[in-house]
Amino acid sequence: MLSEKQKKFLKDDLHRINLLYGSVRSGKTWISLLKWAIWVGQQAQDKQFLMVGKTITTLKRNCLVLLEELIGDNITYSISQKKAVIFGRTVWLEGANDERSESKIRGMTLMGVYIDELTQIPQDFYLMALSRLSETGAVLFATTNPDHPKHYVKTEIIDNEVIDKLVIKFLIDDNIFLDEDYKHNLKKEYSGVFFARFILGEFVRAEGIIFNDFANDPSKWIINKSEL
Repeated sequence: MLSEKQKKFLKDDLHRINLLYGSVRSGKTWISLLKWAIWVGQQAQDKQFLMVGKTITTLKRNCLVLLEELIGDNITYSISQKKAVIFGRTVWLEGANDERSESKIRGMTLMGVYIDELTQIPQDFYLMALSRLSETGAVLFATTNPDHPKHYVKTEIIDNEVIDKLVIKFLIDDNIFLDEDYKHNLKKEYSGVFFARFILGEFVRAEGIIFNDFANDPSKWIINKSEL
């Protein structure tokens, strides 16, 4: 059972960068993992893959446990060995909680990378991961909730018209399988910047949020010294 937006992503052709972002509980992680597993299973068995979270623990909690629910015995993994096997393909597991993490994947040659919560991953690691995708047809999958509007995910991926990308925004109302009372209550429980980010799926500033117009677009309010 899939929502219309999930069906669309499942049918869409993959690009080099495939980003699903938006509100919480919108179904983006679920469908991204399903497509990731199917895609990995279609690749040659001698290819290597990588799954990344802020930590190995969050990667297990957010992704690996869900993958077990989705594909059952077709995935096995060892946190101590930082290794999973999906449909017989080797998938390395890594955490990226600081700028030094990019050194962990130097020298790898990868067919695919899956990154959970991309806005929590340092840009150096993201760029290194892209450089490791040197196989023909290699792709990156990523999911995230929004952050501030100057975050590299917004400026270098979402707003970047040059790169080869597929970007889909998911909202909580796209998830037709959630209880309506739950969605209604969740919308009431968030306010301000958290409502904008986690319900509306928008990249907005947290700083200076008491002045909403200024926080979201300071350029409108800046006066050059020569104009004074």
